[in-house]
Amino acid sequence: MMHIARLNLLSCNSCYKFYYCKLSTQVLSDFPKTFNHKDAEHKWYQIWEKNNYFNAKDSQKETLSMILPPPNITGTLHLGHALTVIVQDVLARWYRMKGHPVVWIPGFDHAGIATQIMVEKYLSKVEGVSKSEIGKEQFLSLVWQWKNDKEIAIKSQLKTVGASLDWSREYFTMSKDHNKAVVEAFVLLNDRNLLYRKKDMINWSPTLRSAISEIEVERLYIKEKTKLEIPGYKKKITFGEIAHIAYPLKDSKNEIVVATTRPETVFGDVAIAVHPDDERYTEYIGKQVWHTLRETYIPVIADPLVDNKFGTGAVKVTPAHDQMDYAIATNHKLDIIEVIDEDGNITTAGKQFKGLPRFIAREKVLNELSNKGVLRSVKEHEMCIPICSRSRDIVECMSKEQWFISCKNMAHRALQAVEQGHLNIVPAIHKQIWYDYLNNIRDWCISRQTWWGHPIPAYYIIVGDKIEWIVARTENDAYIIAQKKYGPDIQIYRDPDVLDTWFSSAILPFSVLGWPKETEDFKKYFPLTLMETGYDILFFWVARMVMLSLELTNQLPFPEVLLHGILCDAYGKKMSKTLGNVVSPENVINGINLIGLTTQMKESYDKGIINETTLRRMLNANKKMFPSGIPECGVDALRMTLCSHNIKNKNINFDILECQTNKFFSNKIWQASKYVLFMTAEKKYQEPKDMTIIDRWILSRLSLMVTTVNETLLRRDFHKSVAALKQFLYYEFCDFYLEATKWGFKSEDANIDISHTYGLRTCLEVFLRAFAPIMPYLSDDLYNRLSSKFPEFLLVPSLMEAPYPMPEQYNKWRDVTLDEKIKEVLQIIAEIRSSIGKINKMINPEVHIVTNKSEDVSFYNNTINLIKGGSKILNISVFPENNYIKDESSICYPCDSNCALFITSQDPAILKQIEQNISHKKKISSEI
Repeated sequence: MMHIARLNLLSCNSCYKFYYCKLSTQVLSDFPKTFNHKDAEHKWYQIWEKNNYFNAKDSQKETLSMILPPPNITGTLHLGHALTVIVQDVLARWYRMKGHPVVWIPGFDHAGIATQIMVEKYLSKVEGVSKSEIGKEQFLSLVWQWKNDKEIAIKSQLKTVGASLDWSREYFTMSKDHNKAVVEAFVLLNDRNLLYRKKDMINWSPTLRSAISEIEVERLYIKEKTKLEIPGYKKKITFGEIAHIAYPLKDSKNEIVVATTRPETVFGDVAIAVHPDDERYTEYIGKQVWHTLRETYIPVIADPLVDNKFGTGAVKVTPAHDQMDYAIATNHKLDIIEVIDEDGNITTAGKQFKGLPRFIAREKVLNELSNKGVLRSVKEHEMCIPICSRSRDIVECMSKEQWFISCKNMAHRALQAVEQGHLNIVPAIHKQIWYDYLNNIRDWCISRQTWWGHPIPAYYIIVGDKIEWIVARTENDAYIIAQKKYGPDIQIYRDPDVLDTWFSSAILPFSVLGWPKETEDFKKYFPLTLMETGYDILFFWVARMVMLSLELTNQLPFPEVLLHGILCDAYGKKMSKTLGNVVSPENVINGINLIGLTTQMKESYDKGIINETTLRRMLNANKKMFPSGIPECGVDALRMTLCSHNIKNKNINFDILECQTNKFFSNKIWQASKYVLFMTAEKKYQEPKDMTIIDRWILSRLSLMVTTVNETLLRRDFHKSVAALKQFLYYEFCDFYLEATKWGFKSEDANIDISHTYGLRTCLEVFLRAFAPIMPYLSDDLYNRLSSKFPEFLLVPSLMEAPYPMPEQYNKWRDVTLDEKIKEVLQIIAEIRSSIGKINKMINPEVHIVTNKSEDVSFYNNTINLIKGGSKILNISVFPENNYIKDESSICYPCDSNCALFITSQDPAILKQIEQNISHKKKISSEI
């Protein structure tokens, strides 16, 4: 009776809050006022690790097996990485609590080109030397040190966001074991005639002096004349122009004018091509034109690949530096003349311009063409510029001898896997893109001309004037093969190139489990259950994992692919260093002021991680996005925010204000828990024989929440899971039910007391278990504190040992009819709130609920505490319409055809304000 006596002192909610804040009892003596996220984050991750919760436990249930897409060791994690980690962690925690063994494997990617260029930048900025000056051996030693430092930092970040990874299975894509798997995969592909070496068109970065993958090529679209900073050039280079050049016809006064955005490549022109159906040029097909700078005649040819709507409809064919031109030249057996070398300079084919950087040569070539009288015009023109994402250089299309993997047959199997339903791509919108890509797949160039990466297990010998290649697991194997074929006096040389990083990443689903050995882990956990990653690497990683797994293991690597969207800032712009809007998870978790953000950016600049242009962009972006800095939000709020968006959307906008709101939500849970503890700690927990309507209702809503969360997590709709949890706790439990129990406890009715105690503690216990995968730190900390007070709470070291709430356990409470009836009550509360508005409740207006349905009179009276608690109005009464006498000073507001509100007050000014509120609401309703 102690708490009831206290509540009798309270005449309204504001009084309750005053007393509640002031009272200090033994019950709350060891319960902090607010949730200290920093202490909890440090404490609980240590507990989880110490108790080996991240390791798979034996069970008859199906295992959830996943690999974390390995972060690159180029730097630290940003929010895009955090999204992947948190989504997978939510699933891992949910499955563990459901009793499933979970194998979640962490790892780190050596990121060949990306890491090499980062270390080169660091050396240049900090040490003032280049990699060529210190030599390959010392450079690679520095890269390994870089790897060790970054790996420690990234691992710390992963732990900070609560990633429950099995660290005993940690891998690195350049480890000895992984290298063995890479070599084996390469050799097997060669044995199956899926590997070949030839000269073909590739993307080439002159700054890196290496081939690069398509994913490392960014497309910059410009609509007008634009100056860009290009590595190696002191001045900005002009793009967005098109030159019209005349090629005089042989034995004719006519000429063919071609339009080109690349005049620096004219020395590689081997023909003029037109579309065979273009009537403008039909009479010229088969004739020749004079190439003024090469001083030779070149043919006019017809080819259907020509776009007759581009420029003049006639194009110069420069096969060494354009993919389409290369195809045309191949079709017509034309020469291929290389005009630009590996450094981006003009070759000997460029005559007097030999050795000039390509974009310096561009201006000089235009001047020469003008001097020769064949430059007709230079006009502004929109264009697409291929930029190397690593070096920011302009990508050059070049013909070079490289290693390629034949992909057509493997792509067909990967395509069939989706068509036949064996591989499920979520969301399904990406299936058509999958089909389009695999139906038009090109062979995969897998060699790179860098120092950091897996050495290609290929060796060459020189026989006469020819080079012969041998693929072998070891140099000794290659030597034995060479001796058998060419005799004992043969010398072999190792291929100096390394493998594309995506090749070593593509075999991860099986290599991390011990392949090529048939280990116990491989037999037990392969294929994986799920691959979760961003949709932007669907082709570059996911498709290649599927293709190589089907080829090398004859199994799919996983049956499900979950693709999330690209993380954007609050303005909808993709987070990138180029735009300067990248956000660090630590800054969201711990908070940081604008000065701190500026200091971080300048430190990155001083270490060579970002250049001066990026620094300026990031500083400007921070001033715009975070003028007051980033508020401290904590890990749980960050996790909830990222999960509250539909990750299947193409773009996911991150707003720090939303994250801050979710921090307030965690405090709401904390304060609700304090209330439950304060009001019920000394009471016996037992299921009531006669449960009140509002207790039956909140348990019905609890049942719905449990069902919804499980169903939406199964469908990977995390935002709907978060919405269901928030709807239940924030609105139904705190805003209505908890407020109603304050009036119930005041009634001194023993049955109500038992019923509310049961409802409050049951809901809180189940909610914390249901919320644990999303907000693990808060949930574990609260549950642990409450389990020592409430005997019905499980005595477990962590909720990671607790069972997840399942629908079948709570279906007995589901009451759809009652839910619909309470909806009417909540609507009445909403009408009262909007009518009373912001009027001071201490003035104590009186509300009469008048209904023409007799059953509603009884129902509303039985839920009067819910109405009082929800509306924060003390004086509320329910009347049948036929017995109600209206007060002349009251204001009437009809809720619906069966119910009306009559609001009275002794203060005329208050009545006038209420009347204005109602009038304003009616106006808005009519407009809607």
